[in-house]
Amino acid sequence: MIKSMTGFGFGEAEEDGARASVEVRCWNHRFCDVGVHLPKVLARLEPEVVELVRGRISRGRVQVSVTWEEESAGTPTVDLELARAYKEKLEELREILKLKGEIEIGLIAGLPEVVRCEREEVDLERAWRLISEACSKALEEADAMREREGRKLGEFLSEKLGTLEELVGEVEGLAPLQVERIRARLQERMREMEVKVDPDRIAVEAALLAQRSDVTEECVRLRSHISQFRDSLDRGGVVGRRLDFLLQEMYREANTIGAKAADARISNLAVSLKEGVEQLREQVQNVE
Repeated sequence: MIKSMTGFGFGEAEEDGARASVEVRCWNHRFCDVGVHLPKVLARLEPEVVELVRGRISRGRVQVSVTWEEESAGTPTVDLELARAYKEKLEELREILKLKGEIEIGLIAGLPEVVRCEREEVDLERAWRLISEACSKALEEADAMREREGRKLGEFLSEKLGTLEELVGEVEGLAPLQVERIRARLQERMREMEVKVDPDRIAVEAALLAQRSDVTEECVRLRSHISQFRDSLDRGGVVGRRLDFLLQEMYREANTIGAKAADARISNLAVSLKEGVEQLREQVQNVE
């Protein structure tokens, strides 16, 4: 089964008053590009998160957002020297400006850096244990979404492949008629120019033009590419780049059919083939 590169997942893990919450967002990208947003105190765990994600996702841009909460509020400390300096300056200001009122503790305690809360060091081993659990849950949820999207993509791609095969069949049915159409066109041209030409000569010229307009090889290669494309869909896995390459080759063959066509109907079919390939290519950009 193929997978889409679009997905979202969320996971949580708790232990002894600590909780890790992880959001994973995925969308299409040529390579595996992982971005991680961690709290500053856990920044050293970024390589581990990246490695965990790359072990589950092979292609696409992935954004991981981690939230960390602990019940411990840390230990409050008071800078007495700074508090005294604030008090002296406030008393000096009151004298200069002739102000009334008392300088109370609430005012001084609320001034910058007087009271600080120094948190204990985060236990990185425990933090990683919870983050990895939460991240794994988020990745599982995102992966389930990517599988659902992949099934829908696969159905669409299979349907479009069937349409392309029908178009190729129409081209193959019209191709043998090109000789007669070319011969009739040459004869009409000769009559318009009032030139008498040996019918055998016209037949030879028509055959040469038909040979240059022969699209049999292009149709054979197109069918081969379509078959390989379908095999890749059935096999599943990380096939996005292979499908994109096959579509490039399919477009090349359709373009050649249009360039070689000596019949307006084949030219129109070639345009439809190219449109179908482009529709496939738009969707394949989101296949892992």
